[in-house]
Amino acid sequence: MKSNSLCVPQCLRKTGRNRRRCSRPGMRRGLYTKGDFVMKKRTLTRLLAFAVSLGVLAGCASGSGSSGSSAAGGSQTAPGSSSPSGSESVGGSGEEKIYYDSSTTAAANVNPHEATSTYDSEITRYTVAASYRYVATEDRQSAVVVPNLAADVPKQIDDYTWQITLDDRACWQDGVPITAEDMVQSMKYGLDPIMMHAPCANLAQGTINIKNAQDYYTQGDSNSVAWEDVGLKVIDDKTFEVVTEQRYTQNEVMRFFSGRVTAPVRLDMYESMMNETKTSTLYGTEADKFISNGPFILTGWTKGNERTFEKNPNYLHADDINLDKIVVKIVNDNGTLLQMFESGQLDRLELTTEGYKKYEEDPRVVSYSNRVVRQIEINRSSTEKPILGSKKFRQALFYAIDRETLAKMTDHSPAPYYVSTFSVAYDTGKKFRDLPETQAYTPANNGYDAEKAKQLFDEACAEVGQTGKLELTLNYYDSRDDVKMMSEYLQKSLPEIFGADKFELKLQALPSASLFETMRNCHNDDNAYELSWASWSWGSGDEEPGRIFEPYQSTYSRRLSNYGNEKLDTLYQALRSEEVRLDTAKCIEMAQEMEQLAIDEVFVVPVFQVVNKIIFSDRVITPVDTEVPGLEWGLAYFDLDLGA
Repeated sequence: MKSNSLCVPQCLRKTGRNRRRCSRPGMRRGLYTKGDFVMKKRTLTRLLAFAVSLGVLAGCASGSGSSGSSAAGGSQTAPGSSSPSGSESVGGSGEEKIYYDSSTTAAANVNPHEATSTYDSEITRYTVAASYRYVATEDRQSAVVVPNLAADVPKQIDDYTWQITLDDRACWQDGVPITAEDMVQSMKYGLDPIMMHAPCANLAQGTINIKNAQDYYTQGDSNSVAWEDVGLKVIDDKTFEVVTEQRYTQNEVMRFFSGRVTAPVRLDMYESMMNETKTSTLYGTEADKFISNGPFILTGWTKGNERTFEKNPNYLHADDINLDKIVVKIVNDNGTLLQMFESGQLDRLELTTEGYKKYEEDPRVVSYSNRVVRQIEINRSSTEKPILGSKKFRQALFYAIDRETLAKMTDHSPAPYYVSTFSVAYDTGKKFRDLPETQAYTPANNGYDAEKAKQLFDEACAEVGQTGKLELTLNYYDSRDDVKMMSEYLQKSLPEIFGADKFELKLQALPSASLFETMRNCHNDDNAYELSWASWSWGSGDEEPGRIFEPYQSTYSRRLSNYGNEKLDTLYQALRSEEVRLDTAKCIEMAQEMEQLAIDEVFVVPVFQVVNKIIFSDRVITPVDTEVPGLEWGLAYFDLDLGA
């Protein structure tokens, strides 16, 4: 295993500095190979050694230690501004290190049992600590999982039993110790069959399956499974035991207990805020209804406007946290965000298509493919538009999309597949999409075949008795310029393929939260929507590609449409069996079989894989060089060079 120490001198970790662009044929502009970085790092190392010998870097490490503490009375500094003293050191002036960020949508709930959206996660990543965490490796190219609240790695008692002991220093923001009882009782509330917290589906069944957890979680009010039968129990004040349904590796257990749904909630507050029937709690709905045990404390939360965080001095690993404060502004206008970055009010900007055109030659821009494959969901349960339930229509839509053109318009990657290029083929270290067997079934021409699409559309119309013009509405994110551009292109191109007299596509912009709420309502309303953009950021699929198909299970509580494919259900359950799961070759084979089935049946219409384009201010120092599985960018571990 690679070292997880962060030994590269922090004064040399400025994102985008001296970044060399790749000029190899076929490589996307702005992407860099590991070799590029290694060569650059070696050069910087030599320069550093030479500079140190001359004594010119005497102030470089000043204030850059892992504690990140600031001197009393330090003044607030806007991004990009210099310290009053004019110091060139990292934090050498004694100023507070305040990182300024933005979000497009207000978070709604940061209770780890209820945090469902990306925007909720933007708060919990700073404030919630689980038993284990991810840290960057020494080469800044990946991350490994290590103890967080836990004192050590899980102790294996037998094939199915593990014990996790908490560090004696683990505590809440107010210094109250975290106990094994906190951990187990919190998971009991997470699995509560009446509350049925949606995110806790990943606690009931996840990287590991706890004995009887799924049966307890899904039993409703039948009381058929007692809590005492679930494989979680307190051993002593600091140790809890986990009994699993299958054999797992130590790394799998650690990965599972790094998830926020396994993190503790503050029980006294959680319970005092329950309603009379104990079917819901207000815990996590406001800043004063939540308490942190993570790197930062949520000190201010004005929904729709701003949220602020301050370093938690009682966090077990506070010495690893460099920032004193984080300020996040809620702004959903891309033009305003661009102006804020350019005027020094933001430290990071996610570039839209227009913003990228302006900054694409800027060496500070980092461009990389992430795990998200954006797709078009089809409400196959619609009674008003029965053609949506037709396999031939779904196939027609799949082949009618010119993904290459859409990708070029928005600087993303065409994706006629479900498993992203981010996924590694289990423990082989190879990318799943690079395997010859995977490439063999990946649709040619990125899935675009207008003639085939027209034939399938006509057959689908005849099959369901569709006469006259078929009018469908496509919902899209109102905050995503790239998705809007693609939607408008589809609105024009699809009638050209299917026939303007036979097909019309209407568009409806919705906030992200409303868009997903509308889709999930299809389980109660057959006609909740027709077509909708969506995506899953399925972290468990980074190292287990087959896990990406979990949301398409007929039993998955958070699914966005009524898929109901028995073959996929059977394959997925087999994949999660001990017999298959411990056989890497079989896991890969089954993941490929599931993806072929998904492409043929068109559970959803995959369109493009997201290529993120981010620009950081000159003063930002990141723990990794690109987004990595488990850690992502590691925002909690950012540092600032106040002299930049």
